[in-house]
Amino acid sequence: MTAQSVLDVIRRVEESPLQDLVAVDITDVEVQMDHLLGKEITCDSLYRRWETQQWAVSELDFGPDRTDWAALSEGLQVAYRRTMTLFFIGEQAVTDTLSPLLFAAPREDERIFLATQIADEARHTVFFQRFFAEVLGLEGGLSAALEAVRPKTVAGFRKIFDGHLAEAVDLVRREPENEAAWVEAVVTYHLVIEGYLALAGQHALLTQFRRVGILPGFTAGFTAVARDESRHIGFGVMALRRRVTERPEMARVITRKLHELLEPAVYTGVAPDRRLAIDDPTQIPPMYRVNPLEAREFAVGQLTKRVRAVGISAAAVEEVGAAMRALYERGWAEYENNNGLRHPVRWYQDGSLN
Repeated sequence: MTAQSVLDVIRRVEESPLQDLVAVDITDVEVQMDHLLGKEITCDSLYRRWETQQWAVSELDFGPDRTDWAALSEGLQVAYRRTMTLFFIGEQAVTDTLSPLLFAAPREDERIFLATQIADEARHTVFFQRFFAEVLGLEGGLSAALEAVRPKTVAGFRKIFDGHLAEAVDLVRREPENEAAWVEAVVTYHLVIEGYLALAGQHALLTQFRRVGILPGFTAGFTAVARDESRHIGFGVMALRRRVTERPEMARVITRKLHELLEPAVYTGVAPDRRLAIDDPTQIPPMYRVNPLEAREFAVGQLTKRVRAVGISAAAVEEVGAAMRALYERGWAEYENNNGLRHPVRWYQDGSLN
C-alpha cells in the first residue's frame, strides 16, 4: 500500500458518517488505528477527532438484522451471542468504572480526552442494549438485559473485569496521586482490554459479517464503536509513552502489569472452561470459519505493536509475545482436558483445514 493510499484509507475511515460505515472494512479501521500510534498524536488531536466523529445509536436500522439473525443456525447464534455478551458487559463495566482515571489524570488535556471516552463507552452500552433488545429479543431495559447476560461470562473475563480492572481503578480512586497506580489502570484498560481483547473480537465479528454480508445495522454500529476505540487506544499508548519518556522506570511497571494480565486475558478468548458452541469446525460453513492460529497471531500482533509504540524495549516486547503464544497453547490443551475432545485448532495445526 502506497503512502497516498494509506492516507486515503485513513481519511475515509475518519470522515465517513454512520450510514457509510457499513461499507468500511475493519482492516481499514485497523490501518487508521495504527496511524494513531504515531508520536505526533496528541490529546488535542484525538479530541478534535471525537468532535467530528459523532454518531447516534438511534439512527441505526436493525430491521434487516432481525431477518439475518433468524436465518443463522443455532450454533452460530450461540457463538455470536457469547462474543457480543462479553462486549455488552465490558462496555457497561468501563462506563461505570472509568471516572477515577479522569479525576486522577495529572494533565488537563488527559482529563478532557478521558471525559470524551466515558461518553463513548455509555453510547456503546446503549448500542448493545438496543441490538440485544431489538434483534436478540432481550427485553426489559438495560438493567434487566445486563442481569440476564452477566452469568454467561467465562472465568478469564471475570478475572479481568471484576478483579483486575475493578481493583486497579479502585486503587486510583483511593490514591489519586499514585502515578504508578494510574499507569497500571491505563495498561489494564487501554492496552489489554481495548488494545487486545476488544480488537480481537471486533476483527473476528466484523470480518465474518462483511464477508457473508449479514447484520448491516450491527456492522455499521460496531464499526463506529471500533473507530471510537481507536481514539481510546491511541490515547492509552500516548499517555504511557509520556510516562516512559519522563520516568524510564515506568517501563518496568508497564511490563510487570502486562505479564500479570496475560493469562486471564488470553483465557478470556480461549475460554477453556466453556465448551464451544460448535466444536467440530468442519460443521461450520467455510464463509463463517475462523482459523484460531490466524486469530492468535492477529491478537498477539495487535498488543505487541502497541506495547512497542509505548517505548518498551524490543526484548521485553518479544517476551510478551512469547508468553501469549504459550498461554494459547496451554489454554487449548486445558480445553481438551476439560471437555474430553479436540480443540478446533487441531484441524488447522494438522492441515485438515486452512
